[in-house]
Amino acid sequence: MVELKKKTTEQIIEELRQGLNREANYKLLFERYHDQVYRFFQRKGMAREDCRDLTQDVFVSVHRGLKGLRDHTQFHTWLFRIARNIFTNELERSGAKKRTGRVFSLEERGGKTDEGPGIARKVTDPRTGPMEALLEKERNEKVTEAVKRLPPQMQRCVQLRIVKGLSMAEIAAVMRISINTVKAHLHQARKVLKEELGQHFNDSEL
Repeated sequence: MVELKKKTTEQIIEELRQGLNREANYKLLFERYHDQVYRFFQRKGMAREDCRDLTQDVFVSVHRGLKGLRDHTQFHTWLFRIARNIFTNELERSGAKKRTGRVFSLEERGGKTDEGPGIARKVTDPRTGPMEALLEKERNEKVTEAVKRLPPQMQRCVQLRIVKGLSMAEIAAVMRISINTVKAHLHQARKVLKEELGQHFNDSEL
């Protein structure tokens, strides 16, 4: 058996595609390319916190799209294509902040967005009446503000869990923290949001 640290990128990817040693292999892939991707966003002039978040988003996309990578030798090119797409999406998102009706929604859990930070859906559903839409918009705004007040690492765990639909093990790998830390963050976030939002928050969403 090849020693973990000595595995080639191609070997790591092949094992991941076969479902072997997923957590260890994904963590190794993350550690091997994290700094390169982080510096990519630094060179684009992004703030430190944005570089961190966007780098994590790149690896979320890698995790979701790895099975579709046909040529293992093209991983590096594919990785930075994702990074460029995420950077472009972030610029577009930043330029669109003034648009109305776009909020962070806990109903986005399990969404299929592969690249770029999770952007919430419009709260206006054509199948609902104006009163229902207004109440839903108000609820989402309350939840959005409450999530923003969480400590940064806890907030990121919540976003990856709800917006990206990642498992606790996947969140731990992406954020380079232990699964127990993820569990603790989500447990505390659930408690804080329930206490602060009451009926506006359904704790089953976490």
